[in-house]
Amino acid sequence: MKQLLLRRLARLAAFALLLLAAASASALPADGATPVNNREYAQAVRKLIQGAKHSLRIMLYQARFYPEYPDTVTNYFIDDLIAARQRGVDVKILVDTGVWNPNGKNEHILDFVDRLTTAGVEIWQDADEDVSHQKVMLVDDDITLVASHNWTYYSVANNNEVAVIVYSRPLNEWFKGYFRDLCRLGTPRANATSATLDAEPSPPGRPGLKEIPGLRRYPVASVEPAANRLFYPVVRDAMLSATKSIDIVQRSIVLYDQRPWTDADHVAMPGEPASMTNVLAAIAADAHRRGLRVRVVLDNNENFPTDDNDQTARFFLERGVEVFRDDLKVQTHAKMLLLDDDKVVVGSTNWTYPAFEKGNEASVLITSPELARVYRDYVDAIIQAGASYSLSQRSIWDDKPQAPADPTD
Repeated sequence: MKQLLLRRLARLAAFALLLLAAASASALPADGATPVNNREYAQAVRKLIQGAKHSLRIMLYQARFYPEYPDTVTNYFIDDLIAARQRGVDVKILVDTGVWNPNGKNEHILDFVDRLTTAGVEIWQDADEDVSHQKVMLVDDDITLVASHNWTYYSVANNNEVAVIVYSRPLNEWFKGYFRDLCRLGTPRANATSATLDAEPSPPGRPGLKEIPGLRRYPVASVEPAANRLFYPVVRDAMLSATKSIDIVQRSIVLYDQRPWTDADHVAMPGEPASMTNVLAAIAADAHRRGLRVRVVLDNNENFPTDDNDQTARFFLERGVEVFRDDLKVQTHAKMLLLDDDKVVVGSTNWTYPAFEKGNEASVLITSPELARVYRDYVDAIIQAGASYSLSQRSIWDDKPQAPADPTD
């Protein structure tokens, strides 16, 4: 009993430090950013791992090795990580293995990382009660990759996904602190201890990867981390500041008429919304009413246990907001927001109550007119390949060729 109490107190202390770090985040300087959406992501990951000079920190929600499909690109990630460790790169990985385990996700990700342990890669598991849904890779001291991609076949080979490489030492440092805090809340699985977590692989001033051959870098005015509970205020303020347009691309947006059962102990204040997702949806609808161009792109709800996206589409359509669905043959797993001509939010955060208020998520807000133009084209391409949202449903798996299955995200 005493050990359980001490563990809970230690967890509360570590969580308080994590919240303090989140509260201190603000717009940070950056030397540029590179979008690596859809199929560009996998090859960018390989270049980053192969180019790492001294350290890699990786946060994974899903990863899978496919013995029956040896040419699947995620299989090559394992070879690249082992080669990096063998040339002296300090590789640490945090994986999600909590109680939420759809379709054997935990078994797949542990099989994936266990293939790395004999090379000396350090593996950490998050806390059992947490869902660590972020998809982040930190390369040396200057590069941060934030994505919606999982390390699974459909995510890297078929889905609509978004990811961005940010060249910023302050952002890299911020996410390294986030990584360490989440590891402290979890448990080491292989080759890892609290001492190795805090150890630096080489002295300050060490040379690190700064350029990635073949990838175009766009200028950036600033970047702001939007992890965990930071996401809502960062996005809320950005949406309220928009003056021309708001584009929202989401796999799922869930609106609530009451607080979810998972928060049954919460005592609501008078007038408190059921979820912050409701507030952002209302801000978007009000922006349309004020004359901004607002577009919402939703996935077609394949394999969803509920009609959440249909209900959300109805909310926006009834208020005159344009709502689109993606191509019926493609899952849109992206989580992004485009504001005016200069701001884009990219990351792992679904517009759901658990993502906003419970889970571990990682997104970034980037201010860059040049980058915004790339993502404007990305949104336009999804809309052109899709259609106006219809409240009838159809599965994307109709007439789909055989391929390795992925767990639900």
